Amino acid sequence: MSKNITYKCPTCGGDLAWNASTGSFKCKYCEDEFTNAQLEALGENNIEEEKAEKHRELEGDKSQYRSTDGTENSDLVAYTCSHCGAEIITNRTTAATICVYCQNPVVMSEQVIGDFSPKYVIPFKVDKSKVMDAFKSFAKKPLTPKDFDPNNVVEKMQGVYVPFWLYSADASGMLSGEGTTQRRYRNGNNEYSETSYYSFLRRGSVTVDQVPVDASKKIENDAMDSIEPYDYREITEFSPSYLAGFLAERYDLNADECYERAELRIKNTLEEELKRTTDYESVTVKSFDADVKVKSKDYALLPAWLLYTKYQDKNYLFAMNGQTGKFIGNLPIDKIKLTVFTALGAVGGFLAGIAGYFMFM
Repeated sequence: MSKNITYKCPTCGGDLAWNASTGSFKCKYCEDEFTNAQLEALGENNIEEEKAEKHRELEGDKSQYRSTDGTENSDLVAYTCSHCGAEIITNRTTAATICVYCQNPVVMSEQVIGDFSPKYVIPFKVDKSKVMDAFKSFAKKPLTPKDFDPNNVVEKMQGVYVPFWLYSADASGMLSGEGTTQRRYRNGNNEYSETSYYSFLRRGSVTVDQVPVDASKKIENDAMDSIEPYDYREITEFSPSYLAGFLAERYDLNADECYERAELRIKNTLEEELKRTTDYESVTVKSFDADVKVKSKDYALLPAWLLYTKYQDKNYLFAMNGQTGKFIGNLPIDKIKLTVFTALGAVGGFLAGIAGYFMFM
């Protein structure tokens, strides 16, 4: 047997959930607020654990089922809400959710114990109201279609604790290449430039801490990379209580499966640091070799707001860093506006700024 966990208000016994704007736990009934230290001091007194089947495997063709909490994946299982008894159909990797019937925050304890127990968490600091404000501001781009109304297009908005592996490592390597400098001068009324070429070789090492790689197959890597960085000065030891009121996922990619992406990021960091030791105006890399020695691989949950929209039968994802408020997304573009802007010669560098997959705020 496993247990579904809910956290209870010491004042009235109501359900507690994390309040991002105040950085504390708030009761949705009496509105009293408590710090994590206060709840830990109460120990078992503020925790309600109700026995529930580990999870119930759904029978037959799973395509006939729809998740009740909005998760989008065919690998679904069923839990029983410990508050109202309703059946919660969710993804196998869901660690926390909200019952859509009674709005009770539920933590699936089987997903945050043993190998799936995170070491760290960064709590949410951005609340839901600020997400919509940011989305409305973000959507006010010159080429956004007129009928793309932020108030009407959002199909789903979720605060999600995303699973990450954090790698700390030492990296050493050697970089060789060609650098150039230019000398510009005048001779009478004429301007000249002279380019000088230099071969260089650099050796060095770096120590990197907590390089993040998201460990969920369901969440786009580009989106999670784009909302970085997180401020790791605010990272804290994991407690399941932080998950109350949010959706949370456990990892479905282990540390070894994510390492290739981490190694690439670590090597890129070393390469950029070696480039910075040169004084050339431009650098062309001829060869680069690096060796990475990982010191630690820690499992952590990091906060993100995800907004899903559909416009003209095409899906769009927007994401916000739940700690810093950094907002990214790929807005639709009005083709008529684009044609007019191009004809007027008004885009230039602007188009270069939107050519990428993501736009930033």
